[in-house]
Amino acid sequence: MVNYPPSETPITTIGLREICHFNGHTFKRLRGTQQWTETTTSHPSPSNNPPTTQSPPLYLSLVQHAQDDDEPLHWSLFIAYENQPGHEYQVTGDAEHMTYQPSKTHTDVVNSDWFLTLYNLAIITEEQSEAVKQVAESEQPPWANNRREVTENCQGWTVRVIARLVDIGIVPIEKLEMAKSMVEPV
Repeated sequence: MVNYPPSETPITTIGLREICHFNGHTFKRLRGTQQWTETTTSHPSPSNNPPTTQSPPLYLSLVQHAQDDDEPLHWSLFIAYENQPGHEYQVTGDAEHMTYQPSKTHTDVVNSDWFLTLYNLAIITEEQSEAVKQVAESEQPPWANNRREVTENCQGWTVRVIARLVDIGIVPIEKLEMAKSMVEPV
């Protein structure tokens, strides 16, 4: 780990990582840290590269938020351009009476007090973003007559939405399996 490159070097942020190019070398670090690590491949300085006209990727991500100590993690789906606020799709409330609660405006989930991590599920198009919204809106939130009858929570709902997105070709099956493997007992 090094404190190199100089502080005036332009930095690109990708997800939770920062990347910069200096003197033909590429460096990376976690956002918010000071120490840089040189990557094994070198790239020319960005000033030597022609500007790109390609639009930034739109990500569909699984977000995990902390809850009270005895509660399982809260899960939601999040659609946003890199390092931008976006739309969150989720169910909230007690496990026996959950309701669908999408964000009404763009939200910055990464900087919320309860944010833990996110997993990128797919890079999607604007059209696919609309399909995600429609699938989330149409998926029934978990509901039970009483606490004893609860069989799923927000995690189960999120897995069901991801499964439907796999069925229509937006999310790869491997991401569904990853999500299933992380589900906590209700």
